[in-house]
Amino acid sequence: MLLLFIALGLGACKRGSGPQLDDPAPQVELPDFRGKTWQLPGDLSGKVWLVRFWSLDCHLCDKDILLGLETLRQKYQDRGFVPVAVNVGEYDAKDERWQRFAKLSYPMLSDPRGIAAKKFGVVGLPTTFVIDADGILREKRVGDAGLDGYEQLITTIMK
Repeated sequence: MLLLFIALGLGACKRGSGPQLDDPAPQVELPDFRGKTWQLPGDLSGKVWLVRFWSLDCHLCDKDILLGLETLRQKYQDRGFVPVAVNVGEYDAKDERWQRFAKLSYPMLSDPRGIAAKKFGVVGLPTTFVIDADGILREKRVGDAGLDGYEQLITTIMK
């Protein structure tokens, strides 16, 4: 019985909800940690963007990836690349763990109720999407692909 439940659950995950590859990215509105509201994909129109759904409390989320994405942003910003990090769930801005990310120059967004995550079809953290300059979903990764893996994804899409 347990195996049947697992098989059904995995089948449902494969079909998934939210956008599929080659679909337009869903429209979401999220605040960043500095108070600006972002309209996605509109505010990133014409850019290739990688959006990473994560949580400060997620033990499976490699937080160093967020720091590495800053390096990729600097390396590829002239080619139109923008990383975006979306913290899913509540957060406390006074939590000293946030200080590691305070100087990042790319959008660090907040999704306290998980509405954007649901629109994207996120079923686990971390989940990362790559969206092309036309706002089309080109890649999805559940779990971590490592910084080299993300760099390969974005450079392939930027070509």
